[in-house]
Amino acid sequence: MNDSDNQQEALSRIKEILFGEELQGLDTRLAGLREELMTVVQNQVKTLEEKLTTRQEAFDKKIESLQKQLALEAEKTNGLNTALQDVASRIEEIKEQAGQQQEENRAALLSLKEEWSKTIQELDKTKVNKTEIAELFGLMIQKLK
Repeated sequence: MNDSDNQQEALSRIKEILFGEELQGLDTRLAGLREELMTVVQNQVKTLEEKLTTRQEAFDKKIESLQKQLALEAEKTNGLNTALQDVASRIEEIKEQAGQQQEENRAALLSLKEEWSKTIQELDKTKVNKTEIAELFGLMIQKLK
């Protein structure tokens, strides 16, 4: 084994003598390239992180703006729904009032018809002249006004 170790050591010395400076130059160049490459990669990573941060901030602002817009639209929609419900309720009230008014008008007309009928029957019974009938109708018209 001693011989083998000696041979290895001799080969190493020969290698160092023949290629020593060249290998050291290559190692130095590789170390420099490695450092330069690491610097470039770090700079690119930093640039990408900055771009990503900028885009994320813009995205967050856009989302916030859209959320505000949605909230305003929801508020408007709720206001419109409330207004529509109020209008619908008011329409129903008006319909009910119109129905009641119509019933009252019908009742008044029926009452008036009955009154006219009675008056005409009384006139027929008593054979009142035309001037008296005209006066009675005039009184009824005044009542209607």
